[in-house]
Amino acid sequence: MQLLLKTAGVLLRGSHRSFSAGQTLREAAKRGLVLGMLSNKLVGAESTSLSAAQQQALLAQAAALGFKGEAGKAQAVLSDDLQQHIALVGLGAEEAGAIAAQDTTASEIVRTAVANGVRQLCARKVSSVDIAHLPHAQAAAEGARLALYKFNEFKSSADAKGADVTVTALGEKRAEWDAGRIAADAQNLARDLMNTPANYMTPTAFAARAKHELAGLEGVTVRAHDRQWAEQQRMGGLLTVSKGSSEPLQFLEIEYRGAGAGGVSLGLVGKGVTFDTGGYSLKPGRHMDAMKGDMGGGATVVAAMRALAQLRVPLNVVAVVPLCENMISGGAAKVSDVYTSRAGLTVEVMNTDAEGRLILADALHYVSDVHKPETLVDVATLTGAMVVALGERYTGVFTPSSRLWQRIERASQAADEPAWRMPLHDCWDAMLTSPVADLSNIGNRSEAGACTAAAFLRQFVHGRRSVGDNAVMRDQNNDEALPRWAHLDIAGPMEAASTSGYHSKGMSGRPTRLLIALAQDLARERLD
Repeated sequence: MQLLLKTAGVLLRGSHRSFSAGQTLREAAKRGLVLGMLSNKLVGAESTSLSAAQQQALLAQAAALGFKGEAGKAQAVLSDDLQQHIALVGLGAEEAGAIAAQDTTASEIVRTAVANGVRQLCARKVSSVDIAHLPHAQAAAEGARLALYKFNEFKSSADAKGADVTVTALGEKRAEWDAGRIAADAQNLARDLMNTPANYMTPTAFAARAKHELAGLEGVTVRAHDRQWAEQQRMGGLLTVSKGSSEPLQFLEIEYRGAGAGGVSLGLVGKGVTFDTGGYSLKPGRHMDAMKGDMGGGATVVAAMRALAQLRVPLNVVAVVPLCENMISGGAAKVSDVYTSRAGLTVEVMNTDAEGRLILADALHYVSDVHKPETLVDVATLTGAMVVALGERYTGVFTPSSRLWQRIERASQAADEPAWRMPLHDCWDAMLTSPVADLSNIGNRSEAGACTAAAFLRQFVHGRRSVGDNAVMRDQNNDEALPRWAHLDIAGPMEAASTSGYHSKGMSGRPTRLLIALAQDLARERLD
């Protein structure tokens, strides 16, 4: 505090004003400004009303506080007239070219730095924040909007809820800023859906919220199908998982005709288990509260669809979310039950906690059969094995198509939402054998849980894959059969363990921005 006051004194000497420590903090207005700092230079000051003398005074404050503009970091200071809290955000060392480079490293620096700056300003209880004109305006918008996120729907006091903070962009590049705002708001929508307690986010409530969020958007049609429709569609997996709950299932279907007439370019399928107890293969009690977010795949898919429509991406996209709860009751599925899937394959349920793949299988087959997309991507909080493999940072991606993987990798880099390609191999098909049905819903060994889950899903996209005892086992990583399919296991990144930069502790809403970037990439260049 002494250092801050000393620095503030340096600022005020030029204006010939005297003040006390108490006055400094009391008189500061509730306005905030985020300003870039590259080495010992300010970035974006030209978009503000700061004079050259004021800019030099800010740099003097930074020097006195020992802040050198380190990449991603932030330092809050006061303007010389005490009317504005200013967050200087570090963009790195100029000689390193950190911010000049037009790459994902630079955009991630901006996103993180702005987020940290906004957080520091919010801690000082500002009511509005201006973001100076910075490079990578989309990333700046994303950092600001994501940092503002808070889930306080069920807080009863005004103090606990906190005041809303408005964010405004200064300078040009409004289109880039708006794109970032839309993408971040989409991720925040997914966060809301995932953070909402399961008694408020039932399958019916989820479908209703999706309809509300997508209402009035040009080219968008939303339908919510019920149990009778699922029975007519022979969706044995969805019916089997849902029958243990008193909450009725829903099958959400969203169409976005961004390219007008013509076929569907992209199909999205999101897992929609609004609460997962594990069924009779009961989950441990510890951390079961996180299972309110087991519909994270569905949440990110719905959020991405809203963003695509708002951005008017010229692409025809269909998204479906099979919605249900996985509960225990006298009517719930039992271990060793057998059901018939929409594809006609019979499945032995050897683990009721491997339920996500059962509802995804019917949904994947439905989209492939009815809409016939060129590219099909499913997103699911599917396996604990993926958390063990990659932790919370990376999304695991399974796809037989190297060309589709290249697009997903490019989208993950554009969105700064890391993804890692995982293997597909004949050996995991062979592990799905059942003595009484066509398939088992889990592998017959205690290994490769994420891989056998992906292998199971592929059976419902490209048809039954049977591997004989004497067959030569091969990898499946160079198959361009249509639809090109990818499975995104987001069990790791579904939740952030701590608050840092633009990440907030709790449900993450990832990989919403990756899905948006992928659709935009496919709209720019068709994947033939």
